[in-house]
Order: sequence, then C-alpha cells, then structure tokens
Amino acid sequence: MSEQKRPMTWDPWKTFDISQAEKEAIAIRAQNRKVLKVEWQKKVTDPFAGGEGGHVFDPMVQRFNSMKATAFDHFRITPKSTWVGAYLFFIPLAGLIYLVHTTRTERERKYRSGEIPYEKRTFRFVY
Repeated sequence: MSEQKRPMTWDPWKTFDISQAEKEAIAIRAQNRKVLKVEWQKKVTDPFAGGEGGHVFDPMVQRFNSMKATAFDHFRITPKSTWVGAYLFFIPLAGLIYLVHTTRTERERKYRSGEIPYEKRTFRFVY
C-alpha cells in the first residue's frame, strides 16, 4: 500500500501575508473599537446620566452576569463532569493522603528502630 502525500494547505511562511483589503478592514475595525471605547467611557463616567449615578445598562454585560450567577442552576451531572471532578478533587486528595501516610509511616519506623537519633529528629518538640 503506497502512502499518498497530502498537499500542504497551510504555508507558515505566508501566515502574515495579507492583502491590502484585509489590512484596511483590520484598520477600520480597530478604529470602530476605539470609537466605541471612547463612547463607553463617556457614558460610564457621566454622573448626571439616567438618575442612577451614571449606570449604563449593557445587555451583553447583563447576560454575562446572569449566566455567572445562575451557572449552578443549569449544571448537569454528566460522565465528563464526573471525571473532571474526580481528576480535580478526589485523585489529588487520595494522592496527598497516600503521600502523607507513607512518609509518616516510614519516618516513624526509622524513629522506632533507632536509625535516626533523638537529636536529629524533626518535630521532636511536637511528640
């Protein structure tokens, strides 16, 4: 079976080669963002606007805040969320418990067998 070489569709040497029309579109979008930022700052910092002390109602910001406030209400337990929870909480916790238990057991064994003299013990004032 012969391997066919697929044609290269992405040329890393031409990544930043863009046409003049694309450059103009990028410049127009940057200018629009700049104008919107100035307008937003005027609205936010105007103390006499709206009678509410300069509060600006932005539907997108309100939608984002509502989403963050009600995220728990929309949470569903799925196999993926279960595994993510296990990997982020239970597995590290079990690893930490195992590590602490083995190191303390080994240290206690060395203390009791006399491998480590009393003067060299760590935490000798604790127990």
